[in-house]
Amino acid sequence: MHEWVQIFIDVLIVGMAAVLIVFTLLLFILHIISTSNRIRVERIKRWIMRILSVNQDLEYRREQIYHLIKQDSEIKTLRDIRGIRSGRGTIALSMVVADVTPEQREQLRGIILHDEWYAAHVHKKLRSGNSAQVGVFTKLIADLKLTGFEDEVFENLYRFMSLADLQEISMLALFMCGCEDRLLTLFADKSFRIILSFRQLQEVFDNYSGDRARLYHELLGLDCDVYVTRVCIRGVGAEGLYDMCPKIEPYLSSGNVNVMIETIRSLGKLRYRPAADVIRERTKHEVWSVRSTAVTALFEICPDDCYEELLSCLCDREWWVRFHAAEALSEIRGHESLIADVKALGDRFAYEMMNYMLERKRLLSTEVPA
Repeated sequence: MHEWVQIFIDVLIVGMAAVLIVFTLLLFILHIISTSNRIRVERIKRWIMRILSVNQDLEYRREQIYHLIKQDSEIKTLRDIRGIRSGRGTIALSMVVADVTPEQREQLRGIILHDEWYAAHVHKKLRSGNSAQVGVFTKLIADLKLTGFEDEVFENLYRFMSLADLQEISMLALFMCGCEDRLLTLFADKSFRIILSFRQLQEVFDNYSGDRARLYHELLGLDCDVYVTRVCIRGVGAEGLYDMCPKIEPYLSSGNVNVMIETIRSLGKLRYRPAADVIRERTKHEVWSVRSTAVTALFEICPDDCYEELLSCLCDREWWVRFHAAEALSEIRGHESLIADVKALGDRFAYEMMNYMLERKRLLSTEVPA
């Protein structure tokens, strides 16, 4: 009897242990199912939010691109990012490029250039007829200085010649990639029409990544658009390219007033003495803006040999010419009889302007008490 009781207890213990194991397994399985369902629900929720909200979709793709840059990330290539080749994916890529450090930008540039799958897509989009898509991908090329797409960018300047925004971003891409040959071909072509403003074109030139002095030299040897010539002449002066003064000096006799003014201003900044006589003549030019610029340039080039010309310009009928003449005269030293000489001119407006300039100089030099 005792043995039967012991057997019953043993069976009961084994049965209870088996039931406990089964329930433990069931609980573990239920936990896994619950967790996976929660993750799946979260994924579905994020997917719906991305469909409904452009910002959410862009933010998701930005996060994926940031993970790509990280060394220890699960995302190894652009192909691993769903939707990276879409319009939103490209916008997200441009947004990341604008935010990351120069080192990360260079890293991203290398990833794109070595990814044939994505590069082929960029080539395809650049050849499309959708100007908006072409603009987005061209901007990406400009931002990352991506090489290998120059042919398509160059062709698009002709395909979309009437679109100013696309012309600007396409030119910017060529300038930032340092495509000198393409730029020389483009600006030498009389059939190509620049529709950008002078200010826009100047900003594009400022982003050139190659040898600017050589680019200016080559362009000034071509019969380019007036805006291009002006930008080059201004660049020579702004960047202190003294050796190029003989190259721009002939433009002192240009039939275009704006080109002449840019030349006078640049030669004045560089204090190019051989141009002094011609600039001295330009102080008597019929256009007041030329006279005004020439007054300042003449003083910059030969401050010790322009006193009489400045006195004469102080009597000019245009306010700005008188202003710049008085400004230059106020800086000349060694002429203690300045006020007396101005009075001798017998011009009330000249005398008032000179007094105004001297008083202005005095006030600016006075220390303001703390």
